[in-house]
Amino acid sequence: MKDCSVKVYYYAIERWYFVDMDLKLQKLIRKEAEYKSTNLGLNLLISRLQRRYSINPSQAELDDCLQEIKAFIEKYASIMKNDIEAIKNL
Repeated sequence: MKDCSVKVYYYAIERWYFVDMDLKLQKLIRKEAEYKSTNLGLNLLISRLQRRYSINPSQAELDDCLQEIKAFIEKYASIMKNDIEAIKNL
């Protein structure tokens, strides 16, 4: 039973991390927070998504932009550790 409790705890922590990260990324997309990376690709993506969202500031567009930036971060996670930590602290 204890093992099950630990798994539930870690699931809750992991889930909180992803929800918190989503909120930080949404702030970036909405231009409510600023972040400049040393990674040119990430900077270009953030600028493009901000522009795209400003043209159509709907929840559906925000969700699409969020999905795109999360896919980018997931794909390049191995070289974006510093960026991920910095975004978490926005």
